[in-house]
Amino acid sequence: MSIATREMQGGPRAIVGGDAARSSAPAISVRDLSKAYQIYARPVDRLKQAIFRWKRQYFQDFWALRDISFEVARGETVGIIGRNGSGKSTLLQVVAGILAPTRGEVRVEGRLSALLELGAGFNHEFTGRENVYLAAALHGLSRQETRDLMPTIEEFADIGDFIDQPVKTYSSGMFVRLAFAVAAQVRPDILIVDEALAVGDIFFQQKCTRFMRDELAHATKILVTHSMDSVATLCDRAIVLHKGRQMFDGPPGEAIEFYTKLVHTEEFSRGRVPAAKSAAPATATIRVEHADETLPWVDVTPDDRGGAGEVVIERVALTDQKGRAAQALKPGDPFSCHIQVRADRAKKQLIFGSMVVDRFGKNVCGDNSLSSPGKLVDLPGPGHYHARLDYRWPDLHPGEYTITFGVGEGNDPLHHAIQCWAHNVASVNGISPARAIHGLFTNPLRGFEFAILSGAGRHEANEGGEDSRREGAA
Repeated sequence: MSIATREMQGGPRAIVGGDAARSSAPAISVRDLSKAYQIYARPVDRLKQAIFRWKRQYFQDFWALRDISFEVARGETVGIIGRNGSGKSTLLQVVAGILAPTRGEVRVEGRLSALLELGAGFNHEFTGRENVYLAAALHGLSRQETRDLMPTIEEFADIGDFIDQPVKTYSSGMFVRLAFAVAAQVRPDILIVDEALAVGDIFFQQKCTRFMRDELAHATKILVTHSMDSVATLCDRAIVLHKGRQMFDGPPGEAIEFYTKLVHTEEFSRGRVPAAKSAAPATATIRVEHADETLPWVDVTPDDRGGAGEVVIERVALTDQKGRAAQALKPGDPFSCHIQVRADRAKKQLIFGSMVVDRFGKNVCGDNSLSSPGKLVDLPGPGHYHARLDYRWPDLHPGEYTITFGVGEGNDPLHHAIQCWAHNVASVNGISPARAIHGLFTNPLRGFEFAILSGAGRHEANEGGEDSRREGAA
């Protein structure tokens, strides 16, 4: 299949298709990509621009994307993360060929299937079945090939008789079920998904995740999502977009950390602090003590932290029950997180907490001083302060974990502003207990019973002979 090239106004190129067998070339190549929209103050300005275009400009350029460059290797899964309005959906639409770039070049090698905004590419007057034929034809499948795939698509979508109803009667969940079934079953070389799976229920989301991981393991995938867990679990790499610019491109865990710091810093630059509850929790008592220099302190650098910065985490320590550095912990072992902070002025309603993070950058578990003890901290004035949080190591799968430390402001344990967030500054090895851990953590059985059922169950047991009866009695 030859490469088709389209020349866009202003010189950008969108290169689509290509010989998928050319394994040395990346599946997707984006170079110096920029996309601008013309913003008019009034509708009449559009007419003036068309008539007097050589005399003056009646619009302002809004750059949704600026100088984006990256490559995606064949079989690689890349996540795109960023706040709403950062340019994620625009980028995917340009890569998919729906939008033309203002500047730059996009090169795509192989059959591309895109699952973008809900209902995109569907004719709402057509039935689901008719839309399947339409979408498959757009992907280059013959009618016979689509007819052969139809049972598999119907089974995957699992919308029953609605497959023969107009899609305008579909719920959002049914829409995404059918759209993903079509996009996935055409077996694309490249799959692009823009947050669409967030609409489906948890069972369908799990089904799609398994399918992408197992059946589409060979395919190149670009995922836009607000779920950091999905990025950590599914992606080989992640790109952070912010206000149309590419801020980070690297391992998923590092991308999530970068994005979290970016969001916390921006929230405080806008002065956003969650509203207080009507009834404030109790305030913790502060005692005076000397700094304990025997603790295994780890200094926190400016690159490690983010947040408002009115209260700054200077150093942290992770200790076992004897006050030594906690290097390895098994389920049930006591350990403590120590946080030393500096405040330049008095500060009220502070919350101290920590989070255990796995090697993929996923937040596994955590707690804070307001959630469990129900205490807030009021700092009386400038100075250095020390907080200690005591835990027991949970029944986690063995492996290496990092600890993130935080200081929040507010009186809601879940929704509060971040004064300082020290990302993954301490590490510890989780040791396997005697019993096996199936999954991320274990939930030990409290009891177990087994019995032979009356009727059919007893008949089947009798047919099995004496050995079966003994097994049942056990």
